[in-house]
Amino acid sequence: MANELVFKGQNDQVLTNSILVAEKFGKEPNDVVRAIDNLLQNADNECDAKVRDMFVEYTEDVPQPNGGVKSARRFIMNRDGFTLLAMGFTGKKALKFKLEYIAAFNSMENALKRHLSSAQMFAMQANINLEYEKRIENIENEIAEIKKEREENGKFLLSVAMSSEELPQLSMRDNIRQLVNKYASAMNIRQQDVWHKIYDQLYYLYHISIRNYRKARRDESKLEIAERNHFLDKIYNIISNMVRESKAA
Repeated sequence: MANELVFKGQNDQVLTNSILVAEKFGKEPNDVVRAIDNLLQNADNECDAKVRDMFVEYTEDVPQPNGGVKSARRFIMNRDGFTLLAMGFTGKKALKFKLEYIAAFNSMENALKRHLSSAQMFAMQANINLEYEKRIENIENEIAEIKKEREENGKFLLSVAMSSEELPQLSMRDNIRQLVNKYASAMNIRQQDVWHKIYDQLYYLYHISIRNYRKARRDESKLEIAERNHFLDKIYNIISNMVRESKAA
């Protein structure tokens, strides 16, 4: 029934035309056109634009009995236009036809809404997939940057540890601190953990426990204690070996 009375127009708008209305209500097509003309002519200035938006006029070539063709005026209308036009149709049959038209409009509009909802869901899913792919790409880029940074740190550590020349601008203590800092960054561990490992190695390899040495002052650090007791070369060897082992692994 819906396909007989209404059809889909642009932007998924549900429409009908004066020919379908005339056929359904048992009227002459020209009578329906005249009824629409009356609506357009009787609309005041305030309502004129609204009424005209409900109807679109077009022409249709109608075959004639003598074999010729005559151009006839027709109208396409939306739901509001049909409702306004049908107000002038009276009688029991007219009421029945109005209800059928209303049902046809509702059926077509519901079908279009369901179709639109599916399309919207598809578009939403596509956007979600695109956003997910972008996030994955960003994560992969971040991982690549981290790997690159760690490789550069590792190369730096190895070059410093393997070098036989001391850095002239840095003291032995500062060289050790720089190595510890770079090692911790490259291995992604805390500097505190690196120092613990260094002092443990100092005890296991050289039987030197920094804890057993009295501080010269209250705020003296373990590295300063080691420097005062001439242990820096041993600590430097330990951190250098740690760097070599990390590269070998």
